Amino acid sequence: KARYVLAFMGFLGMFNVYSLRTNLSVAIVAMVNSSGESDVNSSNVCPDRGQTSSDTANTNGIFDWNSAEQGLVLGCYFYGYIVSNVPGAWLARRYGIRLVLGIAMLLSSIITLFTPLAARSSFALFVALRIILGFFQGVSFPTMQGAWGLWAPPMERSALISAHIAGSSFGTCVTLPVAGVIADQLGWEAVFYVTGGVALLWSCIWLAIIHNSPSVHPRISEQERTYINDSIGVEKYKQEVLAPIADLASTPYVKLKLLTTRTPWLSMLTSLPLLAILTGHFASNWGNYTLLTMLPSYMSSILKFDLSTSGFLSSVPYILQFLFTLVGGYITDVIRKRALTSTIVIRKVNTTLGLAIPAAFIVLAGYIGCDVAAAVAFFSISVAFNALTVPGCKANTVDIAPKYGGIIYGMSNTLANIPGFLAPQVVGLILLDGNSVTQWQTVFWISAAIYLTGAIVYLLFGSGEEQSWA
Repeated sequence: KARYVLAFMGFLGMFNVYSLRTNLSVAIVAMVNSSGESDVNSSNVCPDRGQTSSDTANTNGIFDWNSAEQGLVLGCYFYGYIVSNVPGAWLARRYGIRLVLGIAMLLSSIITLFTPLAARSSFALFVALRIILGFFQGVSFPTMQGAWGLWAPPMERSALISAHIAGSSFGTCVTLPVAGVIADQLGWEAVFYVTGGVALLWSCIWLAIIHNSPSVHPRISEQERTYINDSIGVEKYKQEVLAPIADLASTPYVKLKLLTTRTPWLSMLTSLPLLAILTGHFASNWGNYTLLTMLPSYMSSILKFDLSTSGFLSSVPYILQFLFTLVGGYITDVIRKRALTSTIVIRKVNTTLGLAIPAAFIVLAGYIGCDVAAAVAFFSISVAFNALTVPGCKANTVDIAPKYGGIIYGMSNTLANIPGFLAPQVVGLILLDGNSVTQWQTVFWISAAIYLTGAIVYLLFGSGEEQSWA
């Protein structure tokens, strides 16, 4: 079925988005020369677990960046990312998902292929290229979220949204260990060549087979087209949403509708249910990005694993997150179809579990010393349960405003990705005073506090009803 093909391609697309995003988290361990670091910037609490065998490769990198500079490099991607979310959603609504996401990923893959050259040229050029990469990739999630306003029957929304978002977890759990092996065996440059090449291939396939809506898809069955359009009431707002995509604006009436239809920005910005979504999304991403960007460094500097092992262990939580995202979305839709509870109740249950449990276990992970099994287990529980925010507050955008789902998700994703650059830099500044267990405990407590704030705000103000302004 065409909507499942879109979900699968969206899954692979988000795989590539996160592959291009997280490749640096592992590669940077091999890129940076840490042989000259003083004792204050290293931890000797835990015994060596294979790090010595790769000391020459991992400490004699060619870049002399301190922890603050590394935090900037890891986070600067999000300076560009947050800028393009809302414009990307608007472009996708105006020109369709096929061109917007396809061209953005095509340019992202080319940028990634040139990353090693930029890094060797200058620090400033490397940072600039990562910012540009983030700018092009910022359109990805709002574009896919908006697509489901046209493609997803209401009772399949949680599962279809979860399916494409699960690609981000899968991309992380594959990229972290594979990038570690590639960096160990072929050098850090190869990490960017491989991930960039895979993304380039995906972009070409996407542009070849994906179409903007059921109404313009040449190969969709008439049965599926009718089912989707009837279930979401597409005829009711065809002129507002489909006309720019399907070239339906040929009559004076439709042209007038397009000219008089306005996005209700003020109503959106003053909506408490939207505020609740923004806060929950922000909280979810703060903890997620803290671990996504810094976990390989924690495994290497505190638990003393070599690069390949650090990458593998760092990927374990995201394997579980991938499974939780898919299963959570499926179970949520089953509950909604059977009317076991209201939409907002299941959204709030998912969001609470997805923020409160991660808060508890990320703190506990900082107090288990050198127990590797416990560390991996606690980080895994924290990251896995965070996935329940996908069928929770993150899917809620389509509930409260189906027509503006992409734009609202763009707004939410813009705010929620500020932690992408802020969290690594906060961690980098904390670690300037010493890369010790105590400093990392501070990092984890900050994440827990933000998690709990997001859960409380969403519980108080979240809504499952379509808003009057939508």
